[in-house]
Amino acid sequence: MPTYEVLDTFPAFRRFWGSARGLPIRRQLDGWRDDYLQPWPELAKKQIANYADEGIDWRRIARDRVFPTLDERLPTMERVRDQLRRAIPVAVRRCREKLGMSFPVTFVIHVGIGCGAGWATTFRGNSAVLFGVENAAEHEWSDRETAVALVEHELAHLVHDDWRRRARADARGSPTGLWWQLYEEGFATRCEFLLGTIGLHHSTRRGRDWVGWCRENRGRLAARLLRAAQSKRSLRRFFGSWYDVDGYTETGYFLGSEVIRDWESRFTLRQIAGWNAREIRSRGRASLRRFAQESGAVGPAKT
Repeated sequence: MPTYEVLDTFPAFRRFWGSARGLPIRRQLDGWRDDYLQPWPELAKKQIANYADEGIDWRRIARDRVFPTLDERLPTMERVRDQLRRAIPVAVRRCREKLGMSFPVTFVIHVGIGCGAGWATTFRGNSAVLFGVENAAEHEWSDRETAVALVEHELAHLVHDDWRRRARADARGSPTGLWWQLYEEGFATRCEFLLGTIGLHHSTRRGRDWVGWCRENRGRLAARLLRAAQSKRSLRRFFGSWYDVDGYTETGYFLGSEVIRDWESRFTLRQIAGWNAREIRSRGRASLRRFAQESGAVGPAKT
């Protein structure tokens, strides 16, 4: 039976923040990297590199978006941390039983710089999920159901990666760009539905029916995403947790899950997981265009 481990760095953050909360923010940022995360330098390096890859100064994001709110969100971060610790064994069991997950996972609970409430990646050379409790607290993802959904979403990413490796799907290079993002996030979100959760953690405004609204507006969302892709505009409003479409965040996750569901009428999830970049792009565009046409949001494709 595959094992998992939980690395909980939150107690170390509490100790660090107890002495750093009154310091100038420049010294807080240095302390976050050099003091709090000193035992785990890979955590800081991964997050800083993530911003650098997008041409973004991590200090600016941390200074403007993250550190000014840490004090007021500390109680919520504590609740998020507690709920995640309870949710992890539940989500692991479900993913083993329903997705056939068969590899060990390291879960890391930490206070980051806005790189995401959940990040399926590697840590110390192993498959891992990093939970940024500062992001989860910002969105008030502090209840049990949302925590389970978040863990399952990230584990689904790891399962997807494992299936692609086994199928040697990336032998000629990993896909990138819109169609990969739609496919990758859609796959994980579709797995949430199959596992019994309903995307609760994709809405930053509590009490809103994220799934219902997205279903009602599926065709319009598809048309808007297609237009944004054609004009090469930023797609952050569809996938970024700090952006929204008509007040609803991460609508691209829902569209992606609907695309995967559309494909499931003809293929298994395991088959879909092994597709190459060309298949992902051509089939994804066709599904979105069909959604938009069914709603009347765009006309029929030209021949």
